[in-house]
Amino acid sequence: MAKRKAPVTPSLLESASRGGDINEGGIAFQAAVVMGHIPRWIAMEGFTSMIREAIFDAEAKFFVPGRGYVKEAIEVKDHSLAPAEFWAEIDRFKQVEAGSPGSYEWFTLASTGLSENLHPLRNSLRRVRDPYGFYRDDPTIFGNSYAEYVQVVRQLGRRDDDAAFLFGRVLLQDDLSLNRVHGKAVFKQELFDHLPEQRDVSDRILEDIYAHLDVFLQSRRNQTITRREVEEHLRERVPAERRQPPQPVRLFTAKDDTAVDTRVIHFAWAPFFGGDARDIPYPEPEIWNEQLVGALRATKAWIVEHRDVRRVRLDGARRLSPAVAIGFVFSAVAGFAVDMVNRGAIWPTDAHETSDTPAYPLTVGGSFESVRGERLIVTVGIFREIVNDVEADLDRLGLAALPTLHIHGAQAIVSPQQLNRIVRDMKGHISQAQRLTGARQIDLFLAGPAPLALFLGHRLNATANIQCYEQVQSGQYVPTCYLS
Repeated sequence: MAKRKAPVTPSLLESASRGGDINEGGIAFQAAVVMGHIPRWIAMEGFTSMIREAIFDAEAKFFVPGRGYVKEAIEVKDHSLAPAEFWAEIDRFKQVEAGSPGSYEWFTLASTGLSENLHPLRNSLRRVRDPYGFYRDDPTIFGNSYAEYVQVVRQLGRRDDDAAFLFGRVLLQDDLSLNRVHGKAVFKQELFDHLPEQRDVSDRILEDIYAHLDVFLQSRRNQTITRREVEEHLRERVPAERRQPPQPVRLFTAKDDTAVDTRVIHFAWAPFFGGDARDIPYPEPEIWNEQLVGALRATKAWIVEHRDVRRVRLDGARRLSPAVAIGFVFSAVAGFAVDMVNRGAIWPTDAHETSDTPAYPLTVGGSFESVRGERLIVTVGIFREIVNDVEADLDRLGLAALPTLHIHGAQAIVSPQQLNRIVRDMKGHISQAQRLTGARQIDLFLAGPAPLALFLGHRLNATANIQCYEQVQSGQYVPTCYLS
């Protein structure tokens, strides 16, 4: 007799994944629980799709730059959990994590309650985890608190690794009710909390939205449901005159993942900051292209495929080269507009100049009228003149024989409309220099405010390939990203 193989985890055919096929009871309750999670998922920019009754009772998939996709799993129980069943579910989560490491960001165990002897675990977990962000920089307070939490887990007969997994990967939702009215109330509250544009919708319309979406979810068991489909069912029951226009996709750039807002698409770009004192070297151009530009292109492709909006809102911090790259990837030619957060105000790339937009004088110089070459050195300096610094480093960079175009402005830029006028003029000077020199590539050295870098990249997309540079010290630059 052939020896039976051990089950492979995770799999769509294992018995734990077929609970909905085996027992149809509680399906309506599961759907109500999932409905309560949908507003939060929609509020997360990376939310891509969901599925019910597959590996888990429900799963949501999220796009994360540099990682591809991660998932969130929900397992629903329509009763109070005793310790044996509770730990069996936790072990199931751990098995899935071991079988597919990193595929699931969070596991949620949702139930109508936990037995009394699990209350100390639930309470200590919440007491330590909920204020974690406030105390994480205090190793004494957090260390002592976490040690006491681990002791609670040990008293229940479990190990330290169980405590760590629970703390870092499992969410407990144990206040649910089988009452259908409760499910509707949770959905409405979540809608108000996560999608504030729905706060003015009448209760009658909310009831209609809930019923419409509920029927749809229950009709699509074990099938992928896209973000677009969910959004359509949320929107279809709202009268046309009350529907809000699509909001921009929110992008956030920062040095690291500290205090990440899970609602935005987050780019953690520590290697591309170069150190505040430039003591940390920038990576090689290949790394810029693969990791930074690659992540931007993947994000653009994801937005085109999964979102119905071609406007992004950019917030956070970044060097000038990444700003040029963002504008270049999310370009006007590709049909995108970028709302850049600039000192608390929004500067849209499609805030075009008007008859009232003030002129901005630019000083133009260089060797482009007399020197020919396949590449054109372009320096752009607002306030700070960088020509001497750049030209002092061209020989070391192997660029000394190339034609140059130097553009300088000495005044402050007062509005996005004026900035668009400035960029239009700069683009005109660059295009003229290209025609005279025959250049097919721009080597861009830039100094100025961050919006200038973004707007310039946004408008130069169809002009030429661009090699960007960052200054590491006076008179010394390094190549960064190559935009083609």
